[in-house]
Amino acid sequence: MADYKEALQAGFAAAKKAEIARKEVEEILGKFKADLLAASDGKLLVEIREFEEDESHYERMVRTSMVFGSPPQPKKTFKVLIATNPKATKPVISQLAVWKQAKDGYPCSLIWNKQERQCEDGVALEEGLAELLKDPRVGERLYSLMQQK
Repeated sequence: MADYKEALQAGFAAAKKAEIARKEVEEILGKFKADLLAASDGKLLVEIREFEEDESHYERMVRTSMVFGSPPQPKKTFKVLIATNPKATKPVISQLAVWKQAKDGYPCSLIWNKQERQCEDGVALEEGLAELLKDPRVGERLYSLMQQK
């Protein structure tokens, strides 16, 4: 027989664990952002932004139509770790990596230059972000942003 009281407590514990994990990811990304801004003399702002996926005419028609009485479907989106130079007169956005994160906080993934780094905890996320910065193509993009006037 199911023990609903125990199941409820397990659900509460899982919710708390997920909240702690999401906060940890947020704190790591906040430190990453602050450290890069400081190390670049304010010329590199790195953050996660959400973008809409491109869709074909057919996909748009299906998404916006009422299919069998169901409401229209929202546009598909994806998140990207981007960088920009806030001191530039015309800041350009440079995509560094696609960002994926589980609703529970972990795992999260960084995908760049045909490679994916999946992070199961805070240490792995910090290492993944450092690995991203060491990539030559990412380094070129960041250096280029810093040179903007």
